[in-house]
Amino acid sequence: MGVVDACQGRFTLKELEQWLGQDSIVLFTTSKFYQAPPFCGAVILPASIASKVSQCEPPKDMLVKNGLLAFVTDKELPSSSCLDSWKEHLSDKQRNNVGLALRWEAGLAAMEKISFLSDEERTMLTDEWANRVKTMVDDHPCLETFCVERSIVSIRMAKDGNSDNWLSMSEARDLFRWMSLDVSEAVPGASEEEKEALSVSGFIGQPVSVSEDYAIVRIALGVDSLLTYSTDSHTTLGEDSLIVKKLGAISKYFSALKESEL
Repeated sequence: MGVVDACQGRFTLKELEQWLGQDSIVLFTTSKFYQAPPFCGAVILPASIASKVSQCEPPKDMLVKNGLLAFVTDKELPSSSCLDSWKEHLSDKQRNNVGLALRWEAGLAAMEKISFLSDEERTMLTDEWANRVKTMVDDHPCLETFCVERSIVSIRMAKDGNSDNWLSMSEARDLFRWMSLDVSEAVPGASEEEKEALSVSGFIGQPVSVSEDYAIVRIALGVDSLLTYSTDSHTTLGEDSLIVKKLGAISKYFSALKESEL
């Protein structure tokens, strides 16, 4: 039995059908690509496993308050599902997970917004966007594309513009924090164009340690950005360009920003 981590939500219906067809359990959330609030997940079972589960006795020892009942009640289980026999053991009339319901409302609204685009159209737009952002990154002397995974462009940053010295995980955390701040006054030696970039408040994916020597950050396309890109690519790419320029400027002036104690 396989388990597919598809929590990013960056997959096609054909891929989902393939995973379920090979008897894999699929983990999914609308908190990433679909931009719903965190903790908005689901587990999708293939028909073969669902059939087996429906014929098994419920694991009563696990369906208790210090077990699964601490996380889920019968209200979060699908109606008429393979877990019907679990419901009496997960019943709790005092608990209603309103937060989860609201998070899923947000996720479903985002899924509905993009439903008019076919998988082929989404893939084409995503690939086009990723290629353009990759070009922006690689054109900057202080940045380098680490990898491109669908609608996520991962980037490593040259400390003080030295491509032999990439930002470490702790340094990437500083960069991540500065990305949301106006740090233009901390670098008086920057050009006017660089100061403009440094003044922008931008949001990127949190840094990830990929080796002992350096970390990466990510620029990702979410459902709202994809919808905007589908009708107005110029605006979306303009926003991405500012993010790339700020990443590059922070990398170039990293030591100066660190000394500023921002």
